[in-house]
Amino acid sequence: MERSVSLSHSEWLIMQEIWKRGTATFREICDGVAAQNWSKPAVAAFLKRMEKKEAISCEEAKPVKLYRPLIQKEAAVQEETRQILDRVYGGDVALLAQSLVSSEALDSAEVEELITLLRKGRESS
Repeated sequence: MERSVSLSHSEWLIMQEIWKRGTATFREICDGVAAQNWSKPAVAAFLKRMEKKEAISCEEAKPVKLYRPLIQKEAAVQEETRQILDRVYGGDVALLAQSLVSSEALDSAEVEELITLLRKGRESS
């Protein structure tokens, strides 16, 4: 089983850029999160923190640094979802689904997709 790494909201945004590219330079990451209006030193600090957490690796490929993910997106998303489910909904999946449906966060196509996924899950268990 892959180890769990807890990421902040800012780190999630950066990870999305790295996952999207597979390998990303500092410039590519900065360009990808430009809408956040973070300074380059702030992005560098996030990257350093993510290296310490072993979420990413940094390779010196002169004249640039290359950042690679050390955690798989699917595993990280599942872990984050589990944490939210436990923290916010007390582990109650039905309450989460009710919240999504009642808040109109899902359109009818997404509700149908969710129903299909739930049926497939029931059939495979």
